[in-house]
Amino acid sequence: MNQEEYQRPQRREKRRSPAKKVEAEGATKSKTEKPKSKSKTKQKKKKDEELSTHKVIAMLMVAIGLFGWACFAAAYAHAEEGWRSNEAEKFAEENSDIESDDSRFGRRSRARSAMIITVFVAMKDFVLNAFRQIPNVFSVIAFNFQHRLWLVILFAVLEGGAVFLGYLMEKVGESFVDTPKY
Repeated sequence: MNQEEYQRPQRREKRRSPAKKVEAEGATKSKTEKPKSKSKTKQKKKKDEELSTHKVIAMLMVAIGLFGWACFAAAYAHAEEGWRSNEAEKFAEENSDIESDDSRFGRRSRARSAMIITVFVAMKDFVLNAFRQIPNVFSVIAFNFQHRLWLVILFAVLEGGAVFLGYLMEKVGESFVDTPKY
């Protein structure tokens, strides 16, 4: 290997202005040559965006479905098994020890903390009930179609809304594929 091979090759063509470049390209192209539609990077970006949009919508639909199942299971357990039917009485019994001679701020703070604890316990019970009702899947579905049809329709509409949102996201995404040329 000699010194000439290690040197950078010198530029052979001078840079042209964009107007001259277009004229030169138009003159050199033959009529049989097909124009390139899109570069590979733009196609790859479009494909990546479509996959991410589909993933987002799929995750949204799964989340709606899981929340729907938990609501179906709660409706079934409450009506058929008496699940959490006396929670108001329990809350009143547990928090009846508030003395009447305390200041109103003390009563409010104790009541607020009791309500926050009750909310977390209720959410834990809601999630655990959804798992506990999995073996009763056919009974839960039959009960909700017979007695809580509005709940089934509500979650079907929410799932349809997620599909429509995905359609809108695709249409909006297509409008951003072509970048403006200045």
